[in-house]
Order: sequence, then structure tokens, then C-alpha cells
Amino acid sequence: MNRPISTGLLLAVLLELPVTALAQIADHLVHGGAEGFSAKLDAQIARHQYAQAEQLVSQRLADGGDPAATYFQIGKVYFDHEVWQRSAGFLEKSLKLKAMNDEAHQLLGLDWRELHRPDDAEAELLEAVKENSSNRLNAYLAGRQLLLDGKFEAALPYLYRALEWKPVQSEALQALALAQARLGNYGLAESYYRKAIGSAGAENGDYSALVNLSVLLLLGHDPARLEEGLGCAQRAEKLKPDSPEAHFLAGKALFKLGRLREANPELARAAKLNPDDSKPHFLLARIYDQLGQHDRARKERKNIASIQGRPGQVGMATADPAPVTRK
Repeated sequence: MNRPISTGLLLAVLLELPVTALAQIADHLVHGGAEGFSAKLDAQIARHQYAQAEQLVSQRLADGGDPAATYFQIGKVYFDHEVWQRSAGFLEKSLKLKAMNDEAHQLLGLDWRELHRPDDAEAELLEAVKENSSNRLNAYLAGRQLLLDGKFEAALPYLYRALEWKPVQSEALQALALAQARLGNYGLAESYYRKAIGSAGAENGDYSALVNLSVLLLLGHDPARLEEGLGCAQRAEKLKPDSPEAHFLAGKALFKLGRLREANPELARAAKLNPDDSKPHFLLARIYDQLGQHDRARKERKNIASIQGRPGQVGMATADPAPVTRK
């Protein structure tokens, strides 16, 4: 019988990579052949001279420029410079004049995501797929947004379609793994994380997949799976030595393997790197109890109580928490 899992760590780590990947994808979309008018806009916006950039737009329209194309160009350049609200405003103007522009829907959806408007983001990214269903980037972004919105089953067809495009293949594999894990298909999730490891072409991608695979492997008590989970966590530590997640998972694996004295420094390191996480303290308290160091165990429980008493802290995570999300 499949056990429900806590995916707080899974989701937090998953989101690191796509955010970076999206920045690279967006950069590719925006910079392609920026000459003439777009180059002038880029120069002004790079210097935060927004009024002057928008004066260029007014002048271009007065000279007979295509309004939909002009608004799209400035919206795209604002997007490139992460000026989300202004980008969204001009992309909306462009789409009101010419609705059939999948790239405008795509960029507007990403703007809404950055502006914490997930319903609007989802609608625009799905519209981008509708306008251009052959674009695998559109499929990935739509599936990813559905995943972020907790619509795991709905995300699957979009993410499977995105697998066909190499630039987002690793990200799509990891998104599929998370969706399948949330649907209780842990075997599939593990297989996708294993495929993602080494296919990312970037250290951050491997780190994300290693951490998430370790989370799944450490759910049970099978020694072979625990050893594999430990190996994943240790590989993640090498990629990111200051990762509290990797150190916690290594400590958790060692704890579950009964290697308490080896688990201790890993968990202490995790606690130091993330003082707001009670999970390392919980396991440290159990270790000290088992080693007969009851004073140290009481100190760790005081640390847990202190963390839980802080604003925004909810509950205590145990070694295998019960079921319980973005940048």
C-alpha cells in the first residue's frame, strides 16, 4: 500500500531549477535579433528610463507603427528586464488588439506568475498551448503551472508532451516525478528522477533530482533503499555543500540505518544552515535519547519548541511526516 508523503521538501527543491531554467528560456526568447526599435527600448529600460522608453512607443505609433506589434515589443523587453507589472500591461494591450499570439500569452502568463496571480498565469499559459500546440515550451510551462496549482493529473499530458523537447527534458522529467509522487505513483516518480539525474546538463538540475529521489527512497526502512537514499544525499552535498536539505537527508538516512554517531554532525549542520527547520532537532533529540545523553535531548526539544513558537511555524515535522509551495 502506498504511503502518503510530505512533499514540502520535494516541491521546494523542484522549484529551484525551473525558475532558473525559465530565466534562461525567457532570455533566449527576448534577445533573439533585438535590433532597431527593440534595441532602443532595451537601452532605455536597462537604465530604468521607463518614461523615455514609453515615449519611443508613442512616437512609433504616431509614425504609423503596428500597435499590437509595438506593445508586444515593449512588453517583451520589460519582461526581459523583470519589470513584470509594466510587461503585463503592454502584453495585455497587444493581445486585446491581436489575440492570436502564443508568445504574448506565454510571456503574460509568466508575468502573472511572478506577480503571484496563479489563476491568471494558468489561463494565459493554457491559451499559449491552444494557440500553438506544437510548441513544446508552451506545453512545459502550462504543465508546470498546473503542477504549481496542485492540479497534478491535469499537468501530466502537457509534461509528457514537453519531454519531446531536449532543452526542458530534465525539468519535465522532474515535474512529472513530482506529479506522479503526489498521485501516489512512487515507482514512476523514482524512475523519472533517475532519468533526470545526469540529463540536466547543469549541476543544479542534478542536485534537485538527487534531493527529491533521496526523499522518496527514505520513506521506508529497506536497508538497500536507505543506502541508495544516503548516496543521493551525499552526491547532492558535493554539488551544494551548504544545502540544509542535503545534510538533513544524509543525517536522516544515517539515523534510519542506525549509524547514530555519523548522523549527528549531518543533522547539526542542517540545523545550523536552516535555523527555522525543526526536523533536524527532532532527530537529534531522538539520537541523544538513544545515546543516553538526555540533557542534550532536552535542549533539542527546547529548540523545537522555540522554532514552533515563531510566527509562521506550523507543527513539528517528524522523520517520516504525515501528509501535509513557490518562490
